[in-house]
Amino acid sequence: MALIEIDLPSSNGRDTIHAWVHEPSLPPRAVVHLIHGLGEHSRRYLRLIARLLDEGFVVVADDHAGHGRTAMTSGIWADAGDGADRVVVADEQSLRAKARALHPDLPYIVFGHSWGSMIARGMAAASSAEIDALVLGGIAAQIHGIEQVLDRDALASAADAEAPADAALVQQVFDGFTARYGPDAGPTDWVARSADVVRDHAADPLNNFGAPMSVRFLRGFVDLYDAVNDAAWYDAVRPDLPVLILAGSEDPVANYGEGAFHVANRLVATGHPDVRTCVWAGFRHEVHNEPEIRDQVADEIVSFVDRVIGG
Repeated sequence: MALIEIDLPSSNGRDTIHAWVHEPSLPPRAVVHLIHGLGEHSRRYLRLIARLLDEGFVVVADDHAGHGRTAMTSGIWADAGDGADRVVVADEQSLRAKARALHPDLPYIVFGHSWGSMIARGMAAASSAEIDALVLGGIAAQIHGIEQVLDRDALASAADAEAPADAALVQQVFDGFTARYGPDAGPTDWVARSADVVRDHAADPLNNFGAPMSVRFLRGFVDLYDAVNDAAWYDAVRPDLPVLILAGSEDPVANYGEGAFHVANRLVATGHPDVRTCVWAGFRHEVHNEPEIRDQVADEIVSFVDRVIGG
């Protein structure tokens, strides 16, 4: 395989986004554009990337503004600049253009996990004609804290957009995330059922989940969540776009699986017939990392891409 490093200017006018194009040894059959989640970075997906490369897929991924190597370079964490909801989608569109220039004729599949699923849905709404399929892992839908707990007036009225958001507001967004896991649950036990995955997530120096978010970043996060879960999103996505939705039944980000089914059912009800939904019973947020099922999850993604491209 070959690894191509790409630097591109962020639409926030501040950051340089660090990105990578992983090229397979086999003749390439498709491009999979991988979009990581909140407080993590793209190299946490290396196991999945290796599997996709073995299947002959090019994989393109970056570290978003305020995250991973991009944040290590800028020194600015958990802030994507003004209009964070627009920034992160625009940056992925810029990366897509770079990848398209390298492989203009290959089918193009977008895979987003968690916050990345929100970004991917934003891309699909803005330019679904430019992609061939959409994979939504750990889909962010029906999040209890955002929809029922968050004091939106307090968030909107915060005077200093660049200052750290009130910790109470952040806690409201993630309200109840560990409620199902017992009194001894750690703050990030929602990430995975596997204690090893949770431990690795916490120890990773390029992860920053739990770092103070700026007010404008939290606003942008909520604004993007609202936009991609609004009824208008379904009308913005072209009807024949194939969609694969992946989740765990114990994942609060997907409302314990119900959010995945909600999005799938609404897609079908609004004229999008090509939707497949997989919810793994007993597993949490990062189904692609859970040791007991990660190969099954990779199989689902590969089978989906193969079907889309006619492989």
